Amino acid sequence: MALVFERVVTEGLGDLSYLIGDDSAGTAAVIDPQADVDVYLQLARRHKVAITHILQTHVHEDFLSGANELAARVGNATLCSSAEDAAPYGYAHEALRDGDCLAFGSTVLTARHTPGHTPEHMAFLVAEEGREQAPYAVFTGGSLLINAAGRTDLLGPDRAQALTAAQYRTLHDFYLKLDDGVIIHPTHAHGSPCGAAIGDRLSSTIGYERRFNPHLQCRSEEQFRRFALDGLPPKPSYYPRLKETNTVGPAVRHGLPVAPPLPAEEFARRMEEGGAVVVDTRHMLAFGGGHVKGALNIGMAAQLPIWAGWMLDPAQPLLLVVESDGALDEVLRLFLRTGFTRFAGYLVGGMTAWDNAGHDVVATAQVTAAQVHDRPGDFTLVDVRAPHEWASGHLPGARHVYLPELPARAGELPRGKPVVVYCDSGYRASIGTSVLQRAGVAEVANMPGSMQAWKRAGYPLEGQPAG
Repeated sequence: MALVFERVVTEGLGDLSYLIGDDSAGTAAVIDPQADVDVYLQLARRHKVAITHILQTHVHEDFLSGANELAARVGNATLCSSAEDAAPYGYAHEALRDGDCLAFGSTVLTARHTPGHTPEHMAFLVAEEGREQAPYAVFTGGSLLINAAGRTDLLGPDRAQALTAAQYRTLHDFYLKLDDGVIIHPTHAHGSPCGAAIGDRLSSTIGYERRFNPHLQCRSEEQFRRFALDGLPPKPSYYPRLKETNTVGPAVRHGLPVAPPLPAEEFARRMEEGGAVVVDTRHMLAFGGGHVKGALNIGMAAQLPIWAGWMLDPAQPLLLVVESDGALDEVLRLFLRTGFTRFAGYLVGGMTAWDNAGHDVVATAQVTAAQVHDRPGDFTLVDVRAPHEWASGHLPGARHVYLPELPARAGELPRGKPVVVYCDSGYRASIGTSVLQRAGVAEVANMPGSMQAWKRAGYPLEGQPAG
């Protein structure tokens, strides 16, 4: 009989959640669950443990919390949330205070208030029964991350200074006093906008971070403040919405959202009624070959939740085009992760059914890196990557419009030459081309492969930092 430990990686969002327990006692806790909770139920059954507690390190802004959903699906688990400097919650929970202990057989978790990323933030020390003063691991949530620390600006500039000071104290007065061998299990991982330059390892140790984490090299609070607030990625526009939803408590759905199946004629009728947005979740090349006029292309991939969050209004119903009818559940699961639950329906039979019904199809041109390189001056190049990506080097002559800003800035682009949109791989560029087509830009093309293809071909860049 042994410790039960499982890490669940939610790729695209850059988040980690955990199942930890003791199979001799048959009990376990889930920490920071995502909205699609079936994975935790399956893991618990595989290990023959009951999920008795659901723990949240903080109120999340980057994903829809699955805590309420999991509590409802389990039926008798206790949902625990921090009571330290916390805003009022709108859901049933047990309040956790600094120092509270929870035992799962011989495994003991101790809650520790670690403010900074958020005011109410809790970490959970992991120790063996009887050795609580010698923890061997810590669930750090959004406070101490791999090669980083959780950003402190998410509640706005009025609170950023106080939270940054709190984060400094948390790192120096709590984490750096732990033994070097203590294992770090964060919630936010590489790819999460909740931190800058998060490392790509999934776990670390206090000793390793003590030596190499740049946030832990700051020797004064002022130095830390300057470092922590400089060079942060843009704050996603959907963060305040998810913070409010997760504070109140997401509605319990007992499964995935519903998207009614719509034959082609009914799908067309729903489009004509207005009020819904058509989202084509197929691969960019399939979308480019032919799609429903006015569709936005957000491909079925791990990063869909983030870009749906940036580009869509969750109050507006979605009409979905999927690669195949069998892909629908996975598409709904991805949308759910950032709180999208309103679906007017999906196109039964996909684009084949649409074609067979005789409806109009629009194509999107695809321009290769070689064509752009060999025909300088023939295109208006638009780079839709994030500001820090643009600053690391870009195609010669390109202009920068960050993708979330493109709908509002489409009118700024010069006419007279085809517009070619690029990013790192072509995924975001295809979103961008569909935005421009919806805005009425007549000549627009996607660049598949984008910067990856450009660099692999050895073509020159401009704007690269010196050295």
